[in-house]
Amino acid sequence: MLKVAVYCSSFDRLPEHWQEGARITGRWIGHNKGQLIYGGIGSGLMAVVARAAKDSGAEVVGIVPSRLRCRASALNDTLVPASDLNDRKGVMQMLGDVFVVLPGGYGTLDEFTTSFSYLNFTNSRRPIIVYNPDGVFDCILEQFRRSADLGLMKPECLEIISVATTPEQLAAALEAATPSDSMS
Repeated sequence: MLKVAVYCSSFDRLPEHWQEGARITGRWIGHNKGQLIYGGIGSGLMAVVARAAKDSGAEVVGIVPSRLRCRASALNDTLVPASDLNDRKGVMQMLGDVFVVLPGGYGTLDEFTTSFSYLNFTNSRRPIIVYNPDGVFDCILEQFRRSADLGLMKPECLEIISVATTPEQLAAALEAATPSDSMS
């Protein structure tokens, strides 16, 4: 079973095309008989991706820090307790075969950069798909490119990242996602 770790916002009322990216991701996981691994909260893009995954037949696994347990989604088939955000990231990194980064704030940025570092440090070739509508992640993606250009990291580190700016590109990136190395 393909395990897809999804990082995204728990904020409601985000733009429709951002929500569509979450729906496409959830449906793709379900149609591929996969498992959604996510932050487990019942709001924002987290709720959108979980609903789409569940409605499409995916198993939904929420990794929820103890401080946020009261906000856990009823859509979770399995609720994995985490002590804090660092513990949540570690569990998601260990479980995920593919990583999808949807729009989000500081938590999503932290999860994205930590997973990018972890996957490269461990020499794992598991893919990271970044849904970047409206340039949400332009600055961090540029920083990664600049770091490679300046010799601060190997350019091949960037090969695990694919970027989609439209829902259609996101669907294509998901279809192309095939992890060559899985830790699960």
